[in-house]
Amino acid sequence: MKFEPNTWYMKNDIATLKDIKFLVDTFYASVQQDTFLSPIFNARLSGRWEMHHRKLYRFWHTVLLLRPDYFGNPVPIHFDMNIDERHFDEWLKIWTETIDDNFEGLIAERAKLRGKTMGSAFLAKIKKATSK
Repeated sequence: MKFEPNTWYMKNDIATLKDIKFLVDTFYASVQQDTFLSPIFNARLSGRWEMHHRKLYRFWHTVLLLRPDYFGNPVPIHFDMNIDERHFDEWLKIWTETIDDNFEGLIAERAKLRGKTMGSAFLAKIKKATSK
């Protein structure tokens, strides 16, 4: 008798800091394997991934669960990364897939929407800053 993996399970919504950590860790594991995005992220974060993750745990905890853990302006650090709309599209694709594969619910939908709106805002600010 052959056993198949159980694909019938309920996904939970993003509800805790533990969920945020899982989301960030899973997402960036995929980014590090992505042939288009990984060179940019790996060059920038080599040896500092853990620090980056800790910052993003606080950022997404604040954004998604409305916990005031993150204070700062994350946009300017992206100005000199030589990234454009293609990078943001790929980032959003992986972000959305990670959420859809692991979560469902109101906060999961908010995470996808916030990823999309923040990506657009980041891109607009980067274009403005780099066109000067």
